[in-house]
Amino acid sequence: MKLAFVFFFVLTSLSLWFGAQETPPAICRGKILPIGIMPGPEMTFVPVPLRFGGTRPPPVPWFHSFPTKTSFREVIKTREQFSDFWKRLLAPVPPRKWPPMPEIDFAKEMVVVAAMGERPSSGYGIMIDGACECDGQVEVYVSSNENACSGGGLAVVTAPADAVKLPQTNLPIVFRETQIPCPLRSK
Repeated sequence: MKLAFVFFFVLTSLSLWFGAQETPPAICRGKILPIGIMPGPEMTFVPVPLRFGGTRPPPVPWFHSFPTKTSFREVIKTREQFSDFWKRLLAPVPPRKWPPMPEIDFAKEMVVVAAMGERPSSGYGIMIDGACECDGQVEVYVSSNENACSGGGLAVVTAPADAVKLPQTNLPIVFRETQIPCPLRSK
């Protein structure tokens, strides 16, 4: 009986140890860049942790959805590029109902966009959750849930997206993608 208990304890400990081992978190080996939130309506939110420390609100309206069939990543460095993006973002909305285009100081900041494209329900999500300058480039970290997380999600077509402000740079931008498993489903 004692041997069976020890054997059970060892197996349980090993399964807990190896079950808890996942992909190690990304480490910024350079300068962590601040993530600025796009202007939007005043909202109460639960802070979401960022990859390298700190928190941010979840993606905000007007930037939490982008009308496109395919996923894309975009770096916007000028007012003209942002104006074009704004028109594409609000294309489904009658122009008289467009909110004013946010003011962004493109001498100091740029806008980075991550969009998932069209999805069949409300259980998908995407968020830019880290940025790091290292090895002569800027790495932008994007986390997404590609597996309709909330099994009881709404049966409505969505197009999850996120947009943030980062310090303006001439360095190349590289996107680092992470798939987040649904916390409500067992592995």
